[in-house]
Amino acid sequence: MSRKLTKYLSRKIRFISVFAMAAVIFVNAFNFETELTPTTRLNGNNFAFVFEYFFSNELFSFAVPLFFIISGFLFFHNYENSVNGYVTKLKHRAFSLLVPYVVWAALSGLLIVALSQVELLKNLPEIQKYSEPLPNFFVYFINPPAEPLWFIRQLMLYSILSPLLYFLIKNLKGIILVIFCALWAFNLNYIIDCSGLFFFSVGASLALLSDFNVVAKKQNNKIMALCFGAGWVLLSALNTFIATKSDDGIAFKIVLNELYKLNEVVGVIAMWLLFDHIAKRITDKRGFIIAATHLFFVYAMHQPITNILNQIAFSQEGSDTYIGRLAIYICLPISIAAVCIIAGMAIKRNCRPLHSIMTGGRGQR
Repeated sequence: MSRKLTKYLSRKIRFISVFAMAAVIFVNAFNFETELTPTTRLNGNNFAFVFEYFFSNELFSFAVPLFFIISGFLFFHNYENSVNGYVTKLKHRAFSLLVPYVVWAALSGLLIVALSQVELLKNLPEIQKYSEPLPNFFVYFINPPAEPLWFIRQLMLYSILSPLLYFLIKNLKGIILVIFCALWAFNLNYIIDCSGLFFFSVGASLALLSDFNVVAKKQNNKIMALCFGAGWVLLSALNTFIATKSDDGIAFKIVLNELYKLNEVVGVIAMWLLFDHIAKRITDKRGFIIAATHLFFVYAMHQPITNILNQIAFSQEGSDTYIGRLAIYICLPISIAAVCIIAGMAIKRNCRPLHSIMTGGRGQR
């Protein structure tokens, strides 16, 4: 049975995605050499490192889980459990997911090819990382330099598996979520990404099992929203503090890993509840509307550009300072997002069919 999204819920999903995408950009803008993981150790004497860690690895960890929940909900909220419905869904997803994936994978590959021919840039780590497949351009479609495209790969996989997920959720209900949650909690990533599977299934369960009117309803409990918001910030600060004190012991790693996962959940709930109390102030702002309309360009375009610009900035003699890293961390994501939005606007204005292909039909209104 088809259920149309309410105007309020549609607007909420659209604009809350802007916050989540801003978070993703800052996560990818982390510019210290250390790879961010839930168990990354911190040098407590380096304020810039701690500052970036707090935001990129803790406060903004809600973003990807939230996108998976939204994707699962939107996929299943009007799901027709039939061969016809399945084929129709796959056809739609081929246009909205597969086509943009191929386009942006190719564009990011071409960017690497072009920059690898520039003498001053070819030795940058990001260029070197993706230069090896040059003799076989097809490799870029499997491992695209536009790294955020991994999210689309996961969504395509869940779309293919949707009849199985529908059967499991409808028949096992909460049991299957407990199973998926256990896989996620213990990092049992075999064949499929268990984090994405769990949060996508949460969204699917909200669509298939919950009262649709309750999900779509504005939440007016300001105290609860503020409590989750405060808990989110405090938990992020606690995790950051523990990371500065941790060692390589297994106990510390387990504590950090599970607190990180708890923070993802608390952050998702906090963002969902807090939005109901700030929506009137932001959703009608012209700048916010423009950002929401061209969100896919920001998602698909900001990498590998962010990494390349970071590496160019810190390759200059005397530029690699803690203050420099912090300033670039704050300014670069905002600048890149603005460029991506302007590019999206220009292409939409001058060639709407191309814009539709590049975004899978998103932002056409």
